[in-house]
Amino acid sequence: MDPYLLGLVESLLRVGLGLRFLSSGLSNLRRWPNPVKNSEIVFPGYPPGLVTFFAAVAVALIVFGGAGLVLGFLTRAAALCVIIFLIPTFKIHRHWIQKHPAMVAEVKSSLQDDGAKPAFQTLNWQAMHSHETGWMNNIILLLAALFFLVRGASAMSLDVLLFR
Repeated sequence: MDPYLLGLVESLLRVGLGLRFLSSGLSNLRRWPNPVKNSEIVFPGYPPGLVTFFAAVAVALIVFGGAGLVLGFLTRAAALCVIIFLIPTFKIHRHWIQKHPAMVAEVKSSLQDDGAKPAFQTLNWQAMHSHETGWMNNIILLLAALFFLVRGASAMSLDVLLFR
């Protein structure tokens, strides 16, 4: 295997993984207080201030983790941020898989416009599919982050430029 090609592919994987989390983190900032609502799922019954703090920590983890992976800067720490963020997401997916059918039934029974029902059904299928497969996607993302936690950054990274 050509070492240059391996370094390039590794770098592309690291940057792609980082962009995925950086984008998600910035989206969570734009959709605030949605991260707080997710934090309420992970930490039910906790005081509101603490739940908000955990939501802010989660967003910081994915923004800093994503940016670090993109740049290859403090790559192991960035990967650890992503891993710490991902672990509670399994609980969120499980929550929505369990809650979804009852919510769908409630909304469906209140729809008056028959023309809206097919659009609602499409939204229903898409939402359920995203949670049924989301936890599996998160396993792959977790494994990729674990790779960079163990490996660190290789070629084409600020870590290599600054620390080697």
